[in-house]
Amino acid sequence: MNDILEHAGLVRLTGVHKYYGGGLSAVHALDGVNLQVGMAEMVVICGPAGSGKTTLLNLIGMLEYANEGSVVIANLLIARLPEQARADLRNEMMGFVFQAFTLIPVLTARENVLLPLMLRGRLEHKELQAAHARADELLGQLGLATHANTYPPRLDASQSQRVAIARALLAKPRLVLADEPTSRLDSACIRLVMDLFTQQQHEYGTAFIVSTRDQRQLSRVTRTLQLHDGRLHAVLADAGREPFRVKL
Repeated sequence: MNDILEHAGLVRLTGVHKYYGGGLSAVHALDGVNLQVGMAEMVVICGPAGSGKTTLLNLIGMLEYANEGSVVIANLLIARLPEQARADLRNEMMGFVFQAFTLIPVLTARENVLLPLMLRGRLEHKELQAAHARADELLGQLGLATHANTYPPRLDASQSQRVAIARALLAKPRLVLADEPTSRLDSACIRLVMDLFTQQQHEYGTAFIVSTRDQRQLSRVTRTLQLHDGRLHAVLADAGREPFRVKL
């Protein structure tokens, strides 16, 4: 079976097309994409700027919608869900790392990291304590322990990107969608991030779908796929790689 199709689980895209505009002027970002991603996989999608990587992540994250084909998340056909149900599903099972970081400037680094849990509603005192402890732990693992109370305008690009990564991981999501998550990081920080991603896989069974143009983060992935001209292709070099095994 096609290597792209044999991994059943959290995410299933079948014959997905996404285009902008209509008629002869339509721009086809995705052209019949098929993809399945299972628990604890780390799937890296490579491709040049403008190849459709961000569009693909946005479709999986229910931030955009396919013109044709089906998107199934956790066995739910997204096209049949009302908007509020989609929002609830995003908040309950997904973490996002956006290219633009999307940090809130009037919140500290710690408060930005805590935001996904704050959006779920009022927390009990013990839950709030645990959330603060986890936020500080994540910031520490990413080399930001001394910046927990710093506001985003005073953070550089590398620090902001790492805060965005910590925020995506805070709630121990089942799926993390990371759009160019290491674009502003040096090699040492990339190792910190990949260590943390691997830890999340082992401890929580988190799946990652990561878009990148950076070959430095490909050493620990389950599969590497190439997005070219709107179509997704398996990278054959992955054939000899040992499968990732999650501890349950």
